[in-house]
Amino acid sequence: MVTDAHFRGPLAVIRSLGKKNIQISAVSEKKSAMGFYSKYCSEKLVSPNPRIEPKSYLNFLLKNVKTGDYDCIIPYHTYTTFLLCKYKDIFSDYTKIPPPDFEIFNKVYNKTELLKIAFKNDITCPVTFFDDDIDNIKSNIQKYPVVIKSSKIHSVKIEICRNQLELKEKYAQMTSNFGQCFVQEYIPNGGEFGVYTLFDYRSEPVALTVQKRSRTIHEYGGISTLRETVKDEKLVKSAFKLLKNINWSGVAMVEFRVDARDGIPKLMEINPRLWGSLQLSIFSGVDFPYLFYKMITEEKINPSLCFKDGVLCRWLEGDIRYFTNCKNKLKFIIDFFNPNIKYDVISLKDLRPFIYSIYTPSHNIMEEKYLEENPIVNKDELTI
Repeated sequence: MVTDAHFRGPLAVIRSLGKKNIQISAVSEKKSAMGFYSKYCSEKLVSPNPRIEPKSYLNFLLKNVKTGDYDCIIPYHTYTTFLLCKYKDIFSDYTKIPPPDFEIFNKVYNKTELLKIAFKNDITCPVTFFDDDIDNIKSNIQKYPVVIKSSKIHSVKIEICRNQLELKEKYAQMTSNFGQCFVQEYIPNGGEFGVYTLFDYRSEPVALTVQKRSRTIHEYGGISTLRETVKDEKLVKSAFKLLKNINWSGVAMVEFRVDARDGIPKLMEINPRLWGSLQLSIFSGVDFPYLFYKMITEEKINPSLCFKDGVLCRWLEGDIRYFTNCKNKLKFIIDFFNPNIKYDVISLKDLRPFIYSIYTPSHNIMEEKYLEENPIVNKDELTI
């Protein structure tokens, strides 16, 4: 079972496992989810929205795994992963849920806790203010702009503040919408990189790629629309050090931004799940979905820590949206027709997901408000 089938990452999972004759049931709250239309999808399951109806969503999954025969559930969205990780024991008699345990997961999911761990382990991070009192934060900030980020809600916008007045107003708004927040210095973008990895149950790395973001959907960063695999041993060393200290197991993406002022990469966050640019990792020779599947089902994994560098991959919908705002449109057009660029969604051997994605653009969860920051579901209610 593969969740969140309206996103690009799950489509890559469906295609990877389907090519190996593994039967796939795809789950999404969207009837038009592009993953439903892959030729490798065996069953379409339209679910409640996990971010708005967590109890109904868990009940839906539980009902299906009780009546089906699933090796495992592979979640994608951070919040779906949160729910399955937190309530994995209710599924234990029927199927397998990926690692890690919830206590470990929460060290990464809570970005405030993650940054505190990183600082203790000498991982270079932006200057960060954790105080809940905005007046104390204001008195300690020596230079603007600064950035406000949510501690526990993922995939929501950040706020950039250029003075004390903006900071006070936007901090109040952010904490009202998303709960606990923290403030960081703004890091001028000298390059954005991600270390994408899979750690086994002993917290040893068994798969790796590194990607550089060439273009992103927003001026300040965010989702990549074009990215390339690169070699960077220093970033890998820092990412592995942090994940090992947390005792991580499972998939993770460790994100860094190079500070344009000093050229030093600084930790942004860890995404404790599969990633949107998953297809690029596969194109570069590392089949994360299959390795992850084998790990969950306790099959032996042959480590895959080598990958091809210089592989380019594009999210076409996002790149077109980037074009509408970019300043150098001529350069974009010249780059756009590079014949070496591969695509996240477009596949001539499995074309229907791309066709459906044209008419049903990717769900934008950046502005979606969650009813509960940290949902508590009574396990007694999760019985069919």
